Amino acid sequence: MNSSFESSFIFVVCQIGAEPALKKEIARDHPELRFAYSKPGFLTFKKVEGKMDLQFALRSVFARAYGISLGAVPSASGDLEIAAIVQFAHELRESHTGSGFRLHLWERDQHPPGESPLGFQPGAIAQEFKIKLMAHSPELFANPEKAEPGDIVLDLVALDKESLWMGAHMHSVIHSPWPGGAFPISLPDDSPSRAYLKLEESLNWAGQWAGSPTRAGDTAVEIGSAPGGASFALLQRGLRVVGIDPAEMDPKILRNPNFLHFQRPVASIPREELPESIQWLLLDMNVEPRISLFAVDRLVSRMKDSVLGVILTIKLNRWEIADEIPMMLAHVREMGMVRVKAAQLSHHRQEIVIFGLTRKGTVRKGITPNA
Repeated sequence: MNSSFESSFIFVVCQIGAEPALKKEIARDHPELRFAYSKPGFLTFKKVEGKMDLQFALRSVFARAYGISLGAVPSASGDLEIAAIVQFAHELRESHTGSGFRLHLWERDQHPPGESPLGFQPGAIAQEFKIKLMAHSPELFANPEKAEPGDIVLDLVALDKESLWMGAHMHSVIHSPWPGGAFPISLPDDSPSRAYLKLEESLNWAGQWAGSPTRAGDTAVEIGSAPGGASFALLQRGLRVVGIDPAEMDPKILRNPNFLHFQRPVASIPREELPESIQWLLLDMNVEPRISLFAVDRLVSRMKDSVLGVILTIKLNRWEIADEIPMMLAHVREMGMVRVKAAQLSHHRQEIVIFGLTRKGTVRKGITPNA
C-alpha cells in the first residue's frame, strides 16, 4: 500500500462491458498512460514518466470515477488491514487540514446493466466493509458522502469480499460527487419508464459544471418520448414538453396540460407545428447515432433563435461505435453548441449522454464557452 499522496498509477471504474472502449479512449487521449491491470468494471493505468497527484484530471467518457491509485489491500477483512486503512485515512485527512474530507466506499459493478441475477443485492459487499470500518473508526463517516469542490476524497473500491483497492482524489466539477459515480435516485412508482432515471442523472451531472440547466417555464422537445419517463421528469420540473414519437405515451403524461404529443416520425414534423420558442432539444431513439443526430440537426437548424441546449442519449448498439464519439462531439458543435460534454452515467445501459449548450445557453448560465 503506497503511503504517498502521489502515484504513478490511477484507478478507473466503469460499466461492465465498457472496458475496451475505455482503454481505447485513454490510449487516444492520454498517451502518457499505459494499461496495467483490470477486473470487470475496474482498471488501472500507469504513467510512463513521473507521478500524478490528487488533482490529476482524466479526460474520459466512460470513467464513472477515478483517482490516483494507492494499491490493493489484500485480505482487507482482517483487523490489521482495517487498522492500516484507518491510519492512512487519518494521515490523508491531517495532511490537508484546509480541505474537507470524504470517505467514498463502494463496490465495483458485479454484473452488466440489466443482467443482475434474481435476488442480487448491489452494495452488499461494500456494506460489510463499511460495518468493519465504522466499528473501528466511526469518525471517518462523520461527513455526508456527497463531495464538495476542494474536498479530499479517500476512495475505497470493494473488488470482492476479500479485497479493497485504495485511491484518492481532490474533488472538483470534473469528478462525480458520489461514491463510484453512482447517482443515488430511485424510480418513482408513477414514472412510465426508467428513462426518468437517465434524464434526472444527466441533468444532475450537467449541473455540476453548468449549473441547473433547465428552468420551470422552459419548453423542451423530446424526440423518442414514449412511453414518457423523461417527459415525466421534465414536467415535474415545471417545463412544457413536446413529445415526438409514433409509439403510445403513458395516459398520465397525455393528461398533463403542459404536454403535447406528435404521434408520428420526427421527419414528418414541420417547424411550423412546433412552439415558436423552444429552449431544449432532447433525444432518446433506439437507432444508429448518425440517424438520430440527423434528426436533431434538422430541428436545431430551425430553432437557433431560442434554443439553449441539447441533451442527447446516444445508443451504442455495438461497442465499436464508441470509436465515433469524437466525431459525434464535433457534430454537436457544428449544430451551434459552444460547450459540449459526454459521459456514460450509472443509470445508462449501452449508451451515453451528450450535453451541449449554445452561446445563448452559456450566457444564461454565466459560463465561459469552450471548444
